[in-house]
Amino acid sequence: MIRDERVAEIMQSVGVQGYFEGEPLLVAQVPSSDDYYVVEGNRRLAALKLLNGELETPKRLKSVVSIIDDASEKPNKVPCIIFSERKDILRYLGFRHITGIKAWGPLAKARYLKQLREDIYANEPEDEQLKMLAKEIGSRSDYVGTMLTGLELYDKAKDSEFFNLPGINEKSIEFTLLTTAIGYRNISDYIGLDSKVDTQCEHVEKDRLKDVFSWIYSQDQQGNTIVSDSRKLKDLAAVVANQDAVLNLKKKGDLNEAFLMTEGPQVAFSQMLEAAKKRLSLAYETLPAVKELDKSHYEEIQNIFELTKSIRLVIQGRLDDE
Repeated sequence: MIRDERVAEIMQSVGVQGYFEGEPLLVAQVPSSDDYYVVEGNRRLAALKLLNGELETPKRLKSVVSIIDDASEKPNKVPCIIFSERKDILRYLGFRHITGIKAWGPLAKARYLKQLREDIYANEPEDEQLKMLAKEIGSRSDYVGTMLTGLELYDKAKDSEFFNLPGINEKSIEFTLLTTAIGYRNISDYIGLDSKVDTQCEHVEKDRLKDVFSWIYSQDQQGNTIVSDSRKLKDLAAVVANQDAVLNLKKKGDLNEAFLMTEGPQVAFSQMLEAAKKRLSLAYETLPAVKELDKSHYEEIQNIFELTKSIRLVIQGRLDDE
């Protein structure tokens, strides 16, 4: 935990400003004991112990050593809220971060639901678990199921270091894109889910999960993703239901082009020709406004001309064969 950047940030803040009493540690009593353990606030506890020298700081972590040396505030007493059981803390956190004013993000909310499920409702049938969790947060059971399913997929990807895909890390992932994606039946089928509330994810195909993560989250050098926003998930759902379209997307990385393939090569070809014609017509209309033309323009239009001739020859040959 010493390597956690957030611990160093807390140390720096506390060392300069002191401990903010509006953020008490949440602790529970160890059963049949006079001891207590921290359930919520372990980073703050670690920061306090480092500042006070109760935890040894490796000398190689010079930035942490520097924070300790520069600290003017090193509190040895902080406020705590004591609960008799861990489950009471979970409910307190749910009230504060889900129905309260300090809202969690979707991923944190999903983790809370998983913890609540494991700690309180583990012995209930799955359908009952989802219903009870939904009541805890004032939502629907299918929403809870989708959140838990999305979290299971996220953790599978995280355990695989996000498949070493470029531009993906914990901070860059927008969790709601994943939960929205599995709401499309074609995408959940493609991954290997039984449904969007398949919280066990037992039949998920790792390679296909990697595909979905690469299309939704992986970034090129300009920071762009293949699925540009949630509205494009509908197109992705159509693509993954068509083998030719999937192969095209994997090869070209262009969702718009792959989407054209979803209605079959015949329709896609006609649409591509129509789109090319519109683009060339627009270029012709723009030509009078272009003040300077150079050799590169000529070479580009020559390439288009040669490619057009090649396409025309293939079409003519097919027609002659008929």
